[in-house]
Amino acid sequence: MTFLEIFEEMHRKDHGVTSGALAGVDGLTVEEWREPGDDRDLSALCAEIVQFFRESDRIAAENGLGAAEEVHLGGDRAQVFIRKVAPEYFLVIVTKPGTVPGKCRFLLRQAARRTREML
Repeated sequence: MTFLEIFEEMHRKDHGVTSGALAGVDGLTVEEWREPGDDRDLSALCAEIVQFFRESDRIAAENGLGAAEEVHLGGDRAQVFIRKVAPEYFLVIVTKPGTVPGKCRFLLRQAARRTREML
């Protein structure tokens, strides 16, 4: 299985998933997938959301929550989920606003496990 196939499988299981990426700790994308017609600048989003995750991780650690594993950002036009899969890598998915967050988090955990096996 390839990284692209992981994102395509998430989309098959929930059509609310519109794009996804494997990003490095520096925010640069390693692999990107988009639903046809999705013109979002996923590279720019990954660069920003990885920094957002790192700041969330700092806040969690400073407040006794432990290390951050996952962050969800809900907007009025889309939702973004980011999950750390290895010390140097993150999975990022973007969904339609009405997508059920719990299902996305479950799919993201499954994808993270598969991604770890491939790294």
